[in-house]
Order: sequence, then structure tokens, then C-alpha cells
Amino acid sequence: MDTTTFLIMLIIAIIFISIGFMITDTKYKIAYYMCVVLVALCLLNIYLSVVYYIQLRNTTGVQGPQGPKGVKGSSGASGKCSFSEQCGIKDPRSKILKISNTMYDISTTCLDKPSLANCDNSQDTYEKAMPINAQINMLEKIAYSTTMSEADFMSKLNVCLQDSNSCMDPTDF
Repeated sequence: MDTTTFLIMLIIAIIFISIGFMITDTKYKIAYYMCVVLVALCLLNIYLSVVYYIQLRNTTGVQGPQGPKGVKGSSGASGKCSFSEQCGIKDPRSKILKISNTMYDISTTCLDKPSLANCDNSQDTYEKAMPINAQINMLEKIAYSTTMSEADFMSKLNVCLQDSNSCMDPTDF
């Protein structure tokens, strides 16, 4: 308790005592002092509660013992890897190239590494393979980090390769 608080309480106590000297009847004087003491105890209780709350509100308590083990929960959805050790699809590039090969009828070597030599020296095939290769690279990155099952990813893959503008954003997967 700091000095200003103590001085304020002392002044209030002196005021109540001086009021008590003005009461002449003994019964009223005893009742008055009893009321003053009860009010003082209530105010002291409120004051101490506020002070201790301010001091203790941000402190953490003592860690208690761990409780009993609960009932095992229901199993999660199959094919998701959000809690597994390894996410992603194994060897996604070959699967994506295979689907792209059947869809666009361009050789897998041309789709994998587009160059005039890999695309049978055809400028037209090379120009078709360049944006498809960029799409394949993006899909491969997504496949390595996805939490989707392989079947779900492959179904979305067909839609993505047919229309390259439909899945330019990786959040589509």
C-alpha cells in the first residue's frame, strides 16, 4: 500500500471518529461505530480483492497432473495425409506426363523437356508443348505438397490439363 492510499484512509478514519464524538447517546454511538467498522471491513475487502486481481490476473497457475486417457475417437477420412508422416503423391511427373500424352497426342519427351530436337523438329508441336510443360511443372509442385488422395488429385488433373486457365491458382487443388 503506497503512502497516498494510506493518507486517504487515515483522513477518512479521522472524519468518522470526529463524527462519532458528536453523538451523545451511548446506544447510538455503539451502533454508529459498529456500522463504521463493518463499512471499513467491506471497503478493505474490495480494495484487497482488486489489488490481488491486478497482480495475479496474468500469472499462470501450477500445472496439474494429466487426467485419465479418454475414449478413442472415430477414424478420419481415408486418403488424406494431414496427419501422416509424408504428404503428396509418389512420382507425380510420370503420371501427369502420361495423362498429357494421351490428351494432347504429343510425345512425353517433348512434353517433359520441350525443345525442337525432342519435338521431332516441329515448330508447331514445340509451341504447343511449351505452355503444357509449364502447366505440368506447376501441377508437379502441387502434387508433392497436396493433402488430397491420389484419386482426387487425378480427377482434378484431367480438368486442369484440358483447360489450362481453370487451375492457374494452386489453391484450386
